[in-house]
Amino acid sequence: MVGYDEKKIELTAQEYAFAGAAAGIITRFLFQPLDVLKIRFQLQVEPLKRSSDISKYRTLLQASSTILKEEGIKGLWRGHNSGQLLSITYGVVQFSTFETLTEYSEKVFSSHRSLNSHFICGAVAGTLATIASFPFDVTRTRFVAQGNYQAYRKMWEGMVLIVTKEGPTALFKGLTPTLIQVAPQSGVTFLTHNVISRLIQNFSWVSKQSEGSELKVSGNLIAGSVSGLVAKVAVYPFDLAKKRLQLQGFQDARRGFGENFTCRGLINCLFRTMKNEGFTALFKGLVPSMIKASVTTGMYFTVYDETCKILATVKH
Repeated sequence: MVGYDEKKIELTAQEYAFAGAAAGIITRFLFQPLDVLKIRFQLQVEPLKRSSDISKYRTLLQASSTILKEEGIKGLWRGHNSGQLLSITYGVVQFSTFETLTEYSEKVFSSHRSLNSHFICGAVAGTLATIASFPFDVTRTRFVAQGNYQAYRKMWEGMVLIVTKEGPTALFKGLTPTLIQVAPQSGVTFLTHNVISRLIQNFSWVSKQSEGSELKVSGNLIAGSVSGLVAKVAVYPFDLAKKRLQLQGFQDARRGFGENFTCRGLINCLFRTMKNEGFTALFKGLVPSMIKASVTTGMYFTVYDETCKILATVKH
């Protein structure tokens, strides 16, 4: 498993993939509203200030109530289908690749899972998972961005229209900043999770002392939450740039959301954002993103590890 576990559970690649899919499905369903708020904040050119009279969204509470009033409860789960396929694909590829690579590194280097192996294997796993799931990321972002005026009504319709009007490469808009951020982010996530797991393993309220260093659910939640926060803050500007690049060519669908943002690439996107909105604009949506990263990553690792334990129990 991904945590610091002396009594490592042995599962097949298919079982690790199933656990990763389960983690993705559950966390996506529970925390999609935070994703919607984060994306809406990231795409808004106007200031995210309570005192701003020109901004559609100003605070978390005000934005949530506005979405509920204008779009109903479904508005907070907009883009959920694409998001689910994104989470499932990402979870399956990430965890199955991570477990396979770490197991292989143990055999090759004849050593227990080290911090270095967690970082490197986590970075590779995150990169492959991102590439495999990226088309769903683009469609998810656009569904969240369009509001009540719906240029796309169904996920597959959206993907077909993207390819037809903008070409197949449009399904990978924003991939460059994503790949720049995903390797260190994924590596830092697994590394931090491992470090925190080791630090808290001796505390009885988060670790099962009778079973070596195996963490309880509370321990996994803590380790996962901290790792999610650390990794997210480290690479956040690239996440904002990704969302804005994914929206290029789709600006007409954002009717009623304020000024549209246009850019030509990663560097141009970051430069124009800082020039027109200030340096702090690179961190728009950071608050809901940090909340999401904390609770989602904590739940993600917890569901994954608990699913692995259930599968191991069934096998034995």
